[in-house]
Amino acid sequence: MRNRIFLVSNESGQVLVAAAVSLLVILGFLGISIDVGHRQLSKLRLQSATDTAATAAALEIRVCGSLVSCPAMQSAVQSSFIENGYPATPLLLNCATSSDDLTLVLNSPPCAMGSADPNYGKRGYVEVQVAQHVPTYFMKMLGISQFNISARSEAARNPGGACIYALDPTAAGAMSIAVGLGISSQCGIVVESSSPYAFSCLLGLGFTAPYIKVHGGAAGLLCLGSGLQTGALNPTPADPLAYLPAPAVGACGSKVGNSYYGSASAVTILLAGNYVFNPGVYCGGISITAGIGTNVTFNPGMYILKTGPGLLGIPSGGLNLTVSLLSNIQGQGVTFYNYGPVGGISITAPATLGLSNFSLTAPTSGEYGGVLFFQDPGNTSTGVFLASLVSGSKLEGAIYLPNAMLTYGVGAISSAYTIVVAKTLQFNVNVLSTFGNDYSSLDIGSPLNGDSAVLLQ
Repeated sequence: MRNRIFLVSNESGQVLVAAAVSLLVILGFLGISIDVGHRQLSKLRLQSATDTAATAAALEIRVCGSLVSCPAMQSAVQSSFIENGYPATPLLLNCATSSDDLTLVLNSPPCAMGSADPNYGKRGYVEVQVAQHVPTYFMKMLGISQFNISARSEAARNPGGACIYALDPTAAGAMSIAVGLGISSQCGIVVESSSPYAFSCLLGLGFTAPYIKVHGGAAGLLCLGSGLQTGALNPTPADPLAYLPAPAVGACGSKVGNSYYGSASAVTILLAGNYVFNPGVYCGGISITAGIGTNVTFNPGMYILKTGPGLLGIPSGGLNLTVSLLSNIQGQGVTFYNYGPVGGISITAPATLGLSNFSLTAPTSGEYGGVLFFQDPGNTSTGVFLASLVSGSKLEGAIYLPNAMLTYGVGAISSAYTIVVAKTLQFNVNVLSTFGNDYSSLDIGSPLNGDSAVLLQ
């Protein structure tokens, strides 16, 4: 009996030892699980903060313009990081490295992944990298005192889907289509007027757009369009190009032979020949009627059109280009700023332009990237764009007349993108008009404000 009691006591001790060991193992695994779970939670939190910081940075891409990782972008990243509960952290730029406990890096353009990233080196994208040391609690007993975690996010501007705006807040017929055959917009249309007759259409066949947002109402609608929405749909901001600063208007320029560097009076070209225009202040404006054999080149830069003495001393200004057969008008990377206050912007060409070469394109970078025509808000002169151009011709860039009417009837061109922003807008006898929205040639994408940002990686 005593032996039996001895044996039971011995087995109980073994069970207690085994239970104690098992408990230690369980506690060890529990401790490891807690540390690993803490690491995963910390990484998820870090990734979320990194996503938010990259989005905040992307919203400043247009503001930065030609500046890489500009102060506005840096401030947005740091503020966003703090708002997500992290301490104020020095910001490193352009793939710099650090061994600090918490490292915050802004890369604009992206550079961390090198050529493996399809957006590597592209100005319209930003990348945020964050690294952090996460301390352990139980794994220190195994010699592991911390985890090193990291997160990376990439974002880009998303300027929205609209590229045609009629800005007048109250006008009836703020946007109207007199006759349109085959008008195709690859981007949305916004009419900001609150009038019940804000948008009107007499006749439009094959008229397509992703959407038409009208703050007021639509009347006389005989257009076969798509996505018409009416009633209290004003966008914010109301004018997507209102941020553009007016360029400085200096002294009138001059000419040397057939090369112009501005002018002291109206430039009027009626005879065939070779003419070269350079950036400058053109007092009296520019008027060209291109006849057979006329070759006109506008070199890249800003052309300021200012009221000045014209024919018989009558004040004139603006830009008037009339294109005809066997003529050549070229201008890459140009912006025409119509200061005025006299004279509008007029581009006209006949339907027989097949034997001519016409191409005007906006700058691809800088403060006025994507802006081809910019009329001062103080100039209310009407703009007229009436041309039947053949494939291969270009009129590429934003046409911005914030306080003037624009009559637009340009068809059959091969521009990658076209932006139209005017006080009132009339489509007049448009045949095969196409409004593209491919901004890939621009360093920071569309110049339109009121944008958002989208996460890519």
